[in-house]
Amino acid sequence: MKYLAATSRGIPMAAAEANAVITHGAHQKGENVEGQGCSNLTQTLLCCGILKQEIAYLMREKDVDICFLDAGLHIDFDMLGRAWTDALCACAGKKPILIIGTSCHPDMECIASQYGGRLVRGRNCIEMLLGESFPRLDAECRTFYLTGGWLDNWRKIFIDGLKWDAVDARNNFGYFDRMLLLDTGIITVSEEKVLEFFDYTGVPVEIIKIGLENLQQLLDQLTS
Repeated sequence: MKYLAATSRGIPMAAAEANAVITHGAHQKGENVEGQGCSNLTQTLLCCGILKQEIAYLMREKDVDICFLDAGLHIDFDMLGRAWTDALCACAGKKPILIIGTSCHPDMECIASQYGGRLVRGRNCIEMLLGESFPRLDAECRTFYLTGGWLDNWRKIFIDGLKWDAVDARNNFGYFDRMLLLDTGIITVSEEKVLEFFDYTGVPVEIIKIGLENLQQLLDQLTS
């Protein structure tokens, strides 16, 4: 049985094909301008696309170059590693900041250090958002965590990437007691989106509202 890891309990990632799509954007006064490669701005961020909207919001007033990598890459370690390596190569000499969990790829810390990248502190995007609240919530029950970005990308990840139908999804997600959706208020979380994911997995979805203070603090530590 194959599982996709979005929990701290060490369930292995499933391997499948995915498209490596890299979106570049320079954030100046909240604008997202498409470009090629890394610019000559003072700081460069390479970020997982799961937190795209949250990071874009938090960095809207800073003069930085941001490159978002496709969230779907998480289903394949090889493709994930190649995509991040290619992105780092394109930013040679820039010492970019990497916004991705240290546990999202077994060699992520090695990949970052090899190319002079600096990793944000956090094993995954959920820990980056929750901070000290993560262990408490994780101890309550077997939890699969969602963000607005996960909710927007689940079809690409599970149906298009992993090729799971509803039976596969319920077999795999049957391990979990709940889906915990972290609502940051940046991405609209509609009842329709939540019900569609519940119908697919069969696992109850709980929604908690959270702030961006912890993610902001992690970003400030590296960009200030």
